[in-house]
Amino acid sequence: MSLQKPLAGPPARSPRSALVVIAILCILIVFVLFQRNRIVPEPQATAPQEEEAAAITEEPDEEPEQEAAPLQVTINVTESPASEAIRQGDLERAEELLRQELQAHPYDAGTKKALAGVLNSRALNDARSGRLDDAITVLREAAGLSDEAAIVKNLAAMLARSGDMESAAEAFETVQNDPDARVHLKRIYRNIGRERYARGDVAGASEFLGKAFDLDPSDLELKGELARAEGERASEESMGTRDGSRFLVKFDGGENAIAGHLIGLLLEEAYIKVGSDLDLRPQGRVEALLYTGERFRDITRSPSWAGAIYDGRIKIPAGGITEKTSELEKVVFHEYTHAVVRDASKGRAPVWLNEGIAQYEEGRSSSEYARMLSEIAGTGKVRLRVLEGSFMGLRSEQAQIAYLLSLSATEYIIREFGLFSVRNILENLGKGMGMDEAVSTALGLSYADLERSWLASLR
Repeated sequence: MSLQKPLAGPPARSPRSALVVIAILCILIVFVLFQRNRIVPEPQATAPQEEEAAAITEEPDEEPEQEAAPLQVTINVTESPASEAIRQGDLERAEELLRQELQAHPYDAGTKKALAGVLNSRALNDARSGRLDDAITVLREAAGLSDEAAIVKNLAAMLARSGDMESAAEAFETVQNDPDARVHLKRIYRNIGRERYARGDVAGASEFLGKAFDLDPSDLELKGELARAEGERASEESMGTRDGSRFLVKFDGGENAIAGHLIGLLLEEAYIKVGSDLDLRPQGRVEALLYTGERFRDITRSPSWAGAIYDGRIKIPAGGITEKTSELEKVVFHEYTHAVVRDASKGRAPVWLNEGIAQYEEGRSSSEYARMLSEIAGTGKVRLRVLEGSFMGLRSEQAQIAYLLSLSATEYIIREFGLFSVRNILENLGKGMGMDEAVSTALGLSYADLERSWLASLR
């Protein structure tokens, strides 16, 4: 997300005087925050409509997910060698004997159900031992032998844990009359909808968010997400397009065709520069949507200080642009970099690093604010972990400081370890590492030591 700046028309003041004003503003902000005994505050509570929008906008904070608890199945077997093996806990032997019985009596419902129960227990053991693929294979067989709801719910939960959300939804759908299954099915529908939204499939987002809302019409947050996706879908149906192999630019109204062309050219330039700097390029096609200023606010519900956003697609208030400007170039480079970061890190980059890299690639520098950064660092209250979450709930003054600290920390990594180290952190995150491991693997020092050395460099 870029901080707001004019994209068209003459500047109100010279760049130097504008920087002076910003610096004075930030110093005043720092003073106020000192009085409150905190430097970078936690995101503040926002109005209800902003909370609803935040869930599917740029880099949302993930809600804690409650996985379906593994369910045991009672295994009833008439007196036989298999029943003795089950009593002794020898599931492998019980499975072998039950398979023999089923081969001799292939239509015996009791044997099928008993074997399904044994397979369910075996699958849960596999899952506990980290053999998730094996657990899924075994549970698929068990579900084919018995219509026991617990088995189907276990299968759905394992599929969800593996990341195969659509297959998990299909499994939960077969038992959706079960109240517990409905809770998990709603969560999965919602996650699929958000994932579709993040990759620009607003029709798919509307479909799955709608399914989730049908299961729980009382969820106002979900209602807001659905309304937003459906609103964007309707809006985009009337948009013009500039189609390319790497970029798809959509523009609001025929009068913005020139703006669409300019944005397309700037995206190609950003592709070359950012790709050269980081040796990273998005795997898929990047979409950019250009709106009039009013429609941009209506669609994105972004904070007033946001000049553009990236929420899986670049969104810019670009009405009236007829020529390339330095500010337009900065915005496009900034938002395109978010697409690169998200692709490389699989959406796991902390916001401070995401925004720091984006500001670096747009050409912004923190050097003019060295004195203020020194004062902030000297308080001992700055923590990178506070800057990992979304900036969406921050007020304009708070956002100014959060962006400045993000840029400064990122510049420190680049200066001390090189741009390739930034790429390595992103790729480590994309492999599933947490931030601590991603940093230590890429830089050879802990996340905490990185923070300490960065702050020490500012004092």
